[in-house]
Amino acid sequence: SVRLGALQARDADMSDAFPNASLKRRFAAILYDFFLIFALWAITLVVLQAALGSAATVDGQLPDTPPLATVWVQLTCYIETYLFYLYFWRIKGQTLGMQVWKIRTVNEAGQLLSIHQATTRFLVATIAMAPFGLGLFWALIDKDRRAAQDIWSRSYVVYLGDKPYASERR
Repeated sequence: SVRLGALQARDADMSDAFPNASLKRRFAAILYDFFLIFALWAITLVVLQAALGSAATVDGQLPDTPPLATVWVQLTCYIETYLFYLYFWRIKGQTLGMQVWKIRTVNEAGQLLSIHQATTRFLVATIAMAPFGLGLFWALIDKDRRAAQDIWSRSYVVYLGDKPYASERR
């Protein structure tokens, strides 16, 4: 379990230590966030399509390489995903999916991730998750239930308990 030092001052009613989050909660948060990210990508693609114009030629046929099937569009979506995670991990320690599943990403001191840690976490997760999420399954082997991205970024994903938010305790 991890102590939430600086975050504890903000959430004074939380207990002092939190257990590491289960793989089930982590997967559920990832799935939830995927739908949000997919919506962001859809908006981005609509904007890019409007800016680049129609991919159809005069005869109505699609060209061999439509403008939206380029490395630049993929890179744009990748950077957009990175900024999504960077923002949430740095500001609250939680993405929207993590909030729903009551988990938070913290460093070894129980504080919000630094930009370096968040970037390392994202880049390692990109590589570790590519082969069918194998990097996440490392949490099944690790004694602290840490995935590859947790280990490399020196961070933890902790479970905050049944009612961690003030609105739930009323």
